Amino acid sequence: MVVFLEVVLWVLFLLIFYQDMIKRAIHIVLPLLIILIGLILFFERSYPIIILWHNFLFLLVTCLGLYVYLSLKERKFVNLFKSIGKGDFLFFLAVIPYFSTINYILYFITGMLFSIFAFLVIKMISKTNLVPLAGLLAIYMLILKCIVYITDLDFFEAKLV
Repeated sequence: MVVFLEVVLWVLFLLIFYQDMIKRAIHIVLPLLIILIGLILFFERSYPIIILWHNFLFLLVTCLGLYVYLSLKERKFVNLFKSIGKGDFLFFLAVIPYFSTINYILYFITGMLFSIFAFLVIKMISKTNLVPLAGLLAIYMLILKCIVYITDLDFFEAKLV
């Protein structure tokens, strides 16, 4: 069952990458399926639910900080989803069950750095100003999964919350 779900996850991550690169948008069903599979695996492994809460709070505080920063910068209330896409936010929400809290924070930070460098390469090729963030984060997730499969490193779980 776990192997089947992992294969489905790979397909979903690749679909997100493809859709975000081509259309600069992702279908809402993809992150919903990712979070569903993540919750199944999360509860199957008997992780404490507080991890989900901590990860969600981190995402909420980060988005709130971005909202406050952008509102102060523009000197008016802004629509946060004009700076970060709804699909990008849904993707960050969807991957919450896959990480311990510390590893989620590290994924968030290193994923953003990975996306910056990847976007610089993409921009040289396609001359676009839209960052396919969800797609790049999906590829980054697959890279991390590959590293976990071939090494003893684990970027997802931690011994403690």
